[in-house]
Order: sequence, then structure tokens, then C-alpha cells
Amino acid sequence: MFARIFTVIFIGLIICGSAQSGELGKRYLKLGNTYRESGNFDKAEDYLKQGKKMVVGDGYWSAAGDEYLGYLYRDMAGSENYSSNSPYFLALAKEYFEKALSGYRKYVKQPDGSPSALRGLQDKIVEINSMMENVDGNASPGAVYAVNGGKIINYDNSKLKGMPDNLPIKMENFSAANNRLKEFPSIFSRYTNLQFINLKNNRISTLGAGLGDIKNLRVLNLSGNRIKTVPTSVSSLKQLEILDLSNNKLREIPTAVISLQRLKVLDISGNNIPFSQISVLIKNMPNTNILFDRYIREENEDEGTP
Repeated sequence: MFARIFTVIFIGLIICGSAQSGELGKRYLKLGNTYRESGNFDKAEDYLKQGKKMVVGDGYWSAAGDEYLGYLYRDMAGSENYSSNSPYFLALAKEYFEKALSGYRKYVKQPDGSPSALRGLQDKIVEINSMMENVDGNASPGAVYAVNGGKIINYDNSKLKGMPDNLPIKMENFSAANNRLKEFPSIFSRYTNLQFINLKNNRISTLGAGLGDIKNLRVLNLSGNRIKTVPTSVSSLKQLEILDLSNNKLREIPTAVISLQRLKVLDISGNNIPFSQISVLIKNMPNTNILFDRYIREENEDEGTP
């Protein structure tokens, strides 16, 4: 009998804790959207990503979080501070708008429920569709396209296992997200104008020493791969402004990244990096927005006490 009562109480505490986390997640999403509207994009991104994690399981609020992130990256693409990286942020905006659209369609299924609310959601979906058209131009999913005289090349969703041949020598922007690449392409060092690389969601496990030879690189997105180590040659990427290594298999991050003085965003969330290493980066990179998992830290590790 006692065991049954204890189980009921324990389940009740879990449900209560989950509900509190969900409510806090909604507050974070709203706060993040407020920061976006005020132009504080770094804080907006941080709060929106935290909020998204807290509302997992709530389909509607997850879709709302995706929508907020879509607006954030759209605004960043149009901001003077981030205009040089517009293709990167526009691609992110498109991705999150698509997620939001899919989420709303899945979870809003009340044909006779609340007509005014549903009409409002439909208006949002129409607006998202319109914005996606503006972002995507003439490209279609899985298509290979080049714009701006071949300076921007896109091979997203093309089932690539290796790098394509005969890429334009003046290429500035290369994207091959959602493919099957297993290695970071060494040929990138040939393209002296290359500023943007998006290899999100591939199967890359290693980064060669040649990474440091892409001297003009400003944005590098390697999220959602299988990377275990980052070479110290990353310190040679002096122009780098955004480095996304989220959702890999990293257990450490080289202190060489501290020398990247232009770095605005470093995303290392979704890895297993000790906070002792992250704290070193935070102390030595005050001008970089470092995104990481909110670890439950032991007091000794947090305070540095013996």
C-alpha cells in the first residue's frame, strides 16, 4: 500500500515538474521574441533555443518556437550587423518556417472549435508561405542551383556522398545540408573567396588539418554530424564569425578557438563537453555568444574550489 502511495506521489511530482518546465519554456519563448523585436538578437536566440527544449512534447508551442526562430533569423538576415551572412540566416529562416508550418498543420485540427483562432493561424501559415517564397527564390527541395554568377552554390538534400566536380573557382557560398558526406572536403582550400559553408546534417566524423586553410571563411555550420574532435588549425580562421558545432560527439573543444577574435556565435550545444572547458571559453571570449547545454554543475566545478 505504501509503495503504491509513494508511486502516485512520485508520478505527481514528475507531472508537476514537467508542467512547471513547460510554463517556463513558454515564458522563455515569449521573452526571446521580445528580445528579437527589440533588436537584441543574441539574447533572443539564447532564450528561444532554451524555451524550445522546455516545451518538447507540446506540439503547438514547439511550432510557435520554430516560428519565432524563423522570424529571428529573417530579421538577422536583414540587419546591417549580419548582412554579410544573409544567405546563412535566410537558410535558417526557411528551415524554421517549414518546421513551424508542419507543426501547425499537425497540431491544429479543430474544424469546429475556435474559428477565429484558426483563421489567425491560417493567416500566419499564409504569411510564412509567402516569406518562404521570398527566401527560397526559384530553388526547390533537392535541387542544385547557383545564383549570383555562380558565387552561391546549393546541393541541399541531394544524397551527396562526395563533393561535386567543377565548382566555380569564385564560389563564395556553398551549402550541402542533409546529405551523406563522411569527411570534411579538403578541396575547400582551393576556393579563396569561400566565406560560407553549410554542411549541416551529414555524416562527417573528422575534420582535417586543411580546415585552417580556408582563410576567408566567415560562417561554418557543421551541426548534426558525428565529429569527435576539432583540430587546433581552427585558430587560423581569423575571419570566422559563426561556428556551429551543435549536436555532434565532442567531448572537448580546443582552446585554440579563443584566438578567433571576430567570432560572434559559437554553438556547442548537444555535445558532451565538460563545463570546466566551457567556462574557460566564456571567460576568455566576452564578445562571443556561446550556446551550450545548461548543465547541472557541481559546486566545486562551478566555483573552482578545491
